Amino acid sequence: MKKHIFCLILSVMAPALLFAGRSGGRVPAPQPVLADYFTRCVSGKGWRYVESHEIKANGDIEKRDYWDGLGGAPVEYFFTADTVTTYMDIDAYPLKGYRSRRFAFDGVGGRLTAGGSEVFRLISVNPDTLRIVKYQAMRGDGTPVYVYATYCSMSAQELDTCRREHRYNLDTFNSLYPALPVQQRLTKADFMSLAVGYGWKCTEVYKMETPWRYDAENCRGVLTYLVGEDYFISADSLTLYPRHALPRPGGAEKVKYTYLPNGFFVSTGLGTGFRVLSLCGDEMHILRRLPSAGGEQPVSLYCVYRRVGEKQ
Repeated sequence: MKKHIFCLILSVMAPALLFAGRSGGRVPAPQPVLADYFTRCVSGKGWRYVESHEIKANGDIEKRDYWDGLGGAPVEYFFTADTVTTYMDIDAYPLKGYRSRRFAFDGVGGRLTAGGSEVFRLISVNPDTLRIVKYQAMRGDGTPVYVYATYCSMSAQELDTCRREHRYNLDTFNSLYPALPVQQRLTKADFMSLAVGYGWKCTEVYKMETPWRYDAENCRGVLTYLVGEDYFISADSLTLYPRHALPRPGGAEKVKYTYLPNGFFVSTGLGTGFRVLSLCGDEMHILRRLPSAGGEQPVSLYCVYRRVGEKQ
């Protein structure tokens, strides 16, 4: 279906009619470009989005920019002699990241492919401007959406900014930054039955990277000030056994708490509380915040606890 519509779009392109931008118009005919020339134009450069317009089935283009009023953001590119890096915003995470793939360019059809998929069809290119037709989205009825897009070469500063903003490699993101466990629904009775009367030893500590993703490197024993306390949980009190120098050096501390089932939160009112993500058998997973060193912003932690000893 996508291939059929794309072929129809290409077949109705008018060679003599140039793109008219926001005033409307049609997609221009592709210019024949040798692969060597394409590589010379794009290699070593970032390519910044300028505008794009949805292509109708008859080859006309919408006057309005495709991204006007939409969430998300258009992709941008960086090329080496044989690799294309695509910088993109991922709403599902949400975050900004990139993927790099070796590319192949068909100088006859103007087709750029990478990783087994088509990236775009080239309309024209020079050292400063790149114009392309690309698949953009799928409508709810299964109809594909193609856009005619214009890019310009980035300055060195623009490329550096783009790279800093899109710092996550999406090919390794899920392994380096796993998703948190699904929130378990824990009533007060559940908490009293499964957590109260036991000691809980912190066995794993991870820094949160995004609101729902954590850094897979275990912080315990590496960043000592991030290592969470061990607990003994009674019916109304937490006994905290510090494992780090901050924020409370010294011995165990006992504080009153209230379990708030609406938020699955153990609240002490002193900044020592935590949210219980899951509590099953002899294991408890929590989220908590600790002040970081040097007066910086608080650090959010994902911690895994193992139950120790007999119920008291």
